[in-house]
Amino acid sequence: MKKSLLTFILLGGLYSGSLFAQEIRVQGNMLIVGYIESPFVGAGAGIEANMGDHFSLNVDANWGSQEEGSSLELRPAVNYYFGADHKGLFLGAAFKYINLNEKEEGVDLWEDNLYTLGFNLGFKALLSEKLTLGFTASPHVAVGGQQEGDVAGISAQLGLGYRF
Repeated sequence: MKKSLLTFILLGGLYSGSLFAQEIRVQGNMLIVGYIESPFVGAGAGIEANMGDHFSLNVDANWGSQEEGSSLELRPAVNYYFGADHKGLFLGAAFKYINLNEKEEGVDLWEDNLYTLGFNLGFKALLSEKLTLGFTASPHVAVGGQQEGDVAGISAQLGLGYRF
């Protein structure tokens, strides 16, 4: 499964490199996973490339932490914008790899790798010709997991992007 994920990300990166990138962004994020009591809060970055009038390829990497551990989320997605100029409301299919780590007094207690399917629902506004402000909510459910952490969850991002 890890090889499939890495192959998907690599091919997506190669494809998006041949396109004119729409925007890069920095973002604050929050990840809530079903059985964990408090959310992981942190920062991330993303890149989005146009794939036509309404579609875009989007790749986000987010890191978050809390008292008991940290999370890393990689989320490639294909988004559909209801407006042809890639602003306003969008909806898209998303695949996520989430790595969760819990530590207590510097000792690793557990690590869990989640492979999830979900979707993006969000809104992007133009602040100027080059700057965007966007919000994305991305609910998900784990695929094929046998661990306690393989449950449904949601991540949300608020990001500032630069179009070029």
